[in-house]
Amino acid sequence: MATLGLDDDELKSVEQTLARLAQLSSSIQSLKMDILKSNPLPHPSSLQASAQILQRNLQTVLDNLSENAELFSRIAVHPSTNYPGRTQEGVLTQLLRKKLEPDVEELVAQGRETARLATPEGIAELQSIWDELREWTHDRIARYVREEAGDVYTKEEREMGIDKVRTGLRKGLDEESDEEDDEDEDEDEDNEDAMDATNDQAKATAVGRGPEPETLLWFAARGDFEVPRNVEYERKSGGKRGYDGVNIPPGSGSS
Repeated sequence: MATLGLDDDELKSVEQTLARLAQLSSSIQSLKMDILKSNPLPHPSSLQASAQILQRNLQTVLDNLSENAELFSRIAVHPSTNYPGRTQEGVLTQLLRKKLEPDVEELVAQGRETARLATPEGIAELQSIWDELREWTHDRIARYVREEAGDVYTKEEREMGIDKVRTGLRKGLDEESDEEDDEDEDEDEDNEDAMDATNDQAKATAVGRGPEPETLLWFAARGDFEVPRNVEYERKSGGKRGYDGVNIPPGSGSS
């Protein structure tokens, strides 16, 4: 390694970084294969465990890169004279590449932007955006309630003229709204009168009490009002049995 100008400790750091990168790549490939082979997806606990492993591997690589930042900044990779450049051209191109691939560069840019937003300055910037959005939303809702909520026509329809709006109705929406309000009032009055009549009728019939629930259930099941003696009534005393309390029309032939 004299050509690289590295001592034993620096070479050991490079080898450690290589091993940790290989471990990270293996973990990513393993998770990828698990997802592709599983149908449906793996259990959430399995995905969580894989994510934790990837997180630890990433943290190990980042720590190693931070500790040896000065070493990696001055290392220049170049092929030796006996490297098979013709047969291993793809590997050689990747090793000597000075710029990231387009898709990798896009991911790196997204990661850096996310890291920037996680700083106090980035959080303050996001908060200012939310504050401005909240203020605009409140103003827009208030304007809608004051000016648009009670209007049967939209702003665009008002601007082009409501006489040009085709609704399929014989009368204008404004006139129909007035008539509907009058009809609603009349319906409310009719409903109140009907409720009063119903209450009066209920008061008039509340004096008498019909048959017991057990009698009705027995009749629904057997078609007979005579409930056997061994059937217990919920009302222990004063319970009506047989036809007592059953409103049978005269001349039905029952006794």
